[in-house]
Amino acid sequence: MKSKMPIGIFDSGIGGLTILKEIRKILPRENIIYYGDFKNTPYGTKTTSEIQKLSEDIVKFMIQNHCKVIIIACSLMTAASLEYLKNKYPIPIIGVVEGGVKAALLESKKKKIAYIANPFTVKTKIYEETYKKYSKDGSLHGIPCKKLCALIESGWETHPHRLEILKEYLDKIPKDTDTLILGGTHYPLIKEDIRKFFPEKIVDSSRESVFELLNLLISMDLFNKENKKGNVDFCINGDTSLLLNRLPEIFMEEFKNIFSVDY
Repeated sequence: MKSKMPIGIFDSGIGGLTILKEIRKILPRENIIYYGDFKNTPYGTKTTSEIQKLSEDIVKFMIQNHCKVIIIACSLMTAASLEYLKNKYPIPIIGVVEGGVKAALLESKKKKIAYIANPFTVKTKIYEETYKKYSKDGSLHGIPCKKLCALIESGWETHPHRLEILKEYLDKIPKDTDTLILGGTHYPLIKEDIRKFFPEKIVDSSRESVFELLNLLISMDLFNKENKKGNVDFCINGDTSLLLNRLPEIFMEEFKNIFSVDY
């Protein structure tokens, strides 16, 4: 049955693990394939066409492995590749931008919203374009955060100047902002530190993308109705130790199916 087929999640690193964690909470019966393209990271220095090519290779891998839905678990890859992939492949594909924007509009009383993301994502204006689809009022302000992903990937707690760097970025949030979108799937991992400098509403794009997934599964009748917990298979392109070193911080013992792939 199609409902038993896995959900595909892919990212250039560990950020997508925050989405995986939320899916396991909200949709525990679903089978999942998580693809981490560690071999080709970082993506922030690549061109749009290069990111599209890498994303397309992963989507082909997901289709070959019979995924029923694919989530692009990275704002940068969403910005560069979502529409390109949706126009090329009939499989349902979800990004991480739209859910965050819609949730922020629900949360914000003043419609004064900011988002933090990597410089590539901010430059594409995908958040602003998405915002305009749902609201003609208020404002959305993007803040490029060049260093955050690398610091989180390499072990946030080990960096002595992490809070100063974070404060430097968050100080750029306009003073009247009442809602902040975490426009990167890495950022929920440091949400409590972000709260130290921004005490207003914070929208987690990772969590909101899972609600987008939930709505899609409902509309297409794709829920896995088996009365057992789903499997998770990790497919890592490159150094598997990058994932293994972070798994204990985020997940439980059950996640042991880690495969090296070269696609």
